[in-house]
Amino acid sequence: MIIQKKYFFLFFYLLLIQEILPQQYCIPGRFDTNYIFSFNDIDTLGDIVYGQNINWLGQTINLDAIIAYPKFSIDTLNKRPFILLIHGGGYYFGDKYILKPVIIDFALKGYVCASISYRLGWNTGGNPFDCNGDGYSLVKAIYRSMQDAKAAFRFFAANANQYKIDTSYMFVGGISAGAVTSLLISFVTQEEINSYFPNLVNELGYLDSSTNNYKTNFRLKSVISSSGGILDTSLINYSEAIPVLMFHGTADNNVPYGTGYAYSCPNYILTQGSQEITKRLRNLILPFELNYVPGGGHENFYPIDYTLKRTSLFLKRTLCNQGRQIIIENYTIILDTNLGYIPYVKKISSISEKNYFLHQNYPNPFNSVTNIEYSIPENTEVKIKIYDVLGRTIKTLVNEFQSVGKYRILFNADELSSGIYLYEFSTEDFRDVKPMVLIK
Repeated sequence: MIIQKKYFFLFFYLLLIQEILPQQYCIPGRFDTNYIFSFNDIDTLGDIVYGQNINWLGQTINLDAIIAYPKFSIDTLNKRPFILLIHGGGYYFGDKYILKPVIIDFALKGYVCASISYRLGWNTGGNPFDCNGDGYSLVKAIYRSMQDAKAAFRFFAANANQYKIDTSYMFVGGISAGAVTSLLISFVTQEEINSYFPNLVNELGYLDSSTNNYKTNFRLKSVISSSGGILDTSLINYSEAIPVLMFHGTADNNVPYGTGYAYSCPNYILTQGSQEITKRLRNLILPFELNYVPGGGHENFYPIDYTLKRTSLFLKRTLCNQGRQIIIENYTIILDTNLGYIPYVKKISSISEKNYFLHQNYPNPFNSVTNIEYSIPENTEVKIKIYDVLGRTIKTLVNEFQSVGKYRILFNADELSSGIYLYEFSTEDFRDVKPMVLIK
C-alpha cells in the first residue's frame, strides 16, 4: 500500500510538472533565436476562412488567415506552440499579408504561426489625425477586431490536430492597432467592456460567440505588443495576468506611451500605453519586458531583426517558465529582475461559497511545485503570502481584489531550499495559515 501511494504521488507530480514546466518546448536550440528549419521545410497556407461577419458598412464578409509551420514529414514534434499575429493600420487599412515574413520567420524556428485579416473601417473624418472622426465609431471598430481575433483563436483551437497546434501554448501579438487588440483580448472581459460601453453587445453581439460558431476554449500564455495600449491598466489583474513584451516610442502620437488619447485626439478613446502597463506589472510582481526609445515615434524606431530577436527570447522564457522583469532603453538593459517563475492563479469555480476556507497544499511534502486552493464567499481583497519558519516574508503570490469563488494557485519553489514553510491566506475578515514541507 505504501508503494502504491508513493507511485501515485510520483505520477501526480509528473503531471503537475508537465502542466507548468513544459520541458517538451524548453529545448536547447529550438523556439528561440535559431533557425532550425529551411524555407523548403515550411508549409504556408493562405485564405483559410475562420469566420464571417458584418462589417461597418453592413456588408457580410469572410474573415481569413494565412498560416505557416514546419512540414509534418520533417518536424519530429507531435504538437507545436502557436502564435497568432494581428496587423496594424489604425483599424481602417491593412491585411494579413503584411505580417507574412514574420510568420515564416517563426515557422523557421519551429512555431506554428498565423496572421489574420479582420473587419476594418470606421468614420475617420478623412485623416484621423485631424480629430474630425467619430470616436464611438472607432470603439466599435476595436470591438469588432476583438470579436474576430477571439474567433480566430477558437477556429485554430478547434482545428488544432490539422495543424499540430498545442492549445495549451497559444500566444498573441500585434503591431499598433493589432497590439491594442492583442492586449484587450488578453486582459479585458465582456463584463468589463460592458461597463465602459454598455450598448456594444446589443449593437454588435458578444465577444466570445461572434464571427464563427466554434465553442473551443483557449488560454493565452503571453502577449506581444508593439506600440500598443489598453483602456485602463487596472483591468490587468493578478489572477488572469500573463507575461507581456512591449516595444514603444515615448513620443508616439498614435497610441500613447503613457496615458492619452488615440491619435492625440480628446474625442477618441482614452488609452494607457506601455509605460503604464509596465508600472502595473511591476506592482503586481509579474513578468514583462519593455523596450522603449526616448523620443521615438510610432513604429519607426526598431529594426525588424531586433524585434524578432527580443520576441524569440521572450517566448522562450515563457515556454521555460522563467519569469523576469526587463526594461531596455535604446538597446541598453537598465533593469533585469529574475522572478524565478511565472505565477499561475486560476479561478476553478464560480459557485457561491458559504465560508472562507484555505485547503492544505497538495502534494505535500512536495519537490518544487505544489497547489494551493482557497475559497471566498464574497468579493474581497485577497492576499496569499509565503513565509519561512522565522516569519520572514519569502514571496507574495496574490495581492488583488477577487470575486466569489474557489481558486487554485501553482506555487513553484525552485529557488528555495528544503525545509518547512508557511502559507497565509488573508482578507479583511479572515486569516488562516498552514504549513508545507519542501523536500529536494
